[in-house]
Amino acid sequence: MRDYSFKPGLAASLGLIIVLPLFVSLGFWQLHRADEKKGMMELRLQRIQDEPLTLRAEEPNLEDIRYRRVIVSGEYDVGHQFLLDNQIHRQSPGYHVLTPLRIAGTEAAVLVNRGWIPLGRTRAELPNLDIRQPIVQVTGIVERFPGVGWRLEGAEIPTAGWPAVVQVVDTARIGERLGYAVLPYQVLADETVAEGYTRVWKETRLDPGKNLGYALQWFLFALVALVLYVRHGVKSRPQRQ
Repeated sequence: MRDYSFKPGLAASLGLIIVLPLFVSLGFWQLHRADEKKGMMELRLQRIQDEPLTLRAEEPNLEDIRYRRVIVSGEYDVGHQFLLDNQIHRQSPGYHVLTPLRIAGTEAAVLVNRGWIPLGRTRAELPNLDIRQPIVQVTGIVERFPGVGWRLEGAEIPTAGWPAVVQVVDTARIGERLGYAVLPYQVLADETVAEGYTRVWKETRLDPGKNLGYALQWFLFALVALVLYVRHGVKSRPQRQ
């Protein structure tokens, strides 16, 4: 007959001390991210249903008004518009048209996203963005600008000439180019806004279930590490008669 003793090696013990807290903390972090996304989904649904907010020159924090439907009156800066590059619609490349709207009675502006427009036959062929009626009242939803996974140096610098093409929106840079302040968010124009382009606004993807799956994965890693540690630490030896 044999009896058993538990004698884990030093290396195994050190390894467990490192990986077990790491796996468990990553699991709880994913649970926290899932809760955050649930909260954002609820906030979006609530704010879209709120009464429209009149947007003025004050600069409210983006997170305080994100997803809010707003009304903003003023005049488009027709001669100084921007094309946000690398925007895809139905597998076709193109731009989002960002038009500065000088808010009535102020020196500030907000960028109104008037929608998607396809790329020309060449990149040198930029679209005509003429506006027949520059004095407008725009309704839309406040949203942050699209992010990029890999930001190249100089991507935030608009090209020369008008309309100017930009890879990443930096409202400080754009304000320098225009010569007046620009609010640090965009207004996604409603379909009711005249003189717009294709407006199929994609909601920011929030999938709490994915984070819950990742959390379970990290907790399973922690359990496997613990089981392997115990299994390899148990030593058998012959029992003395």
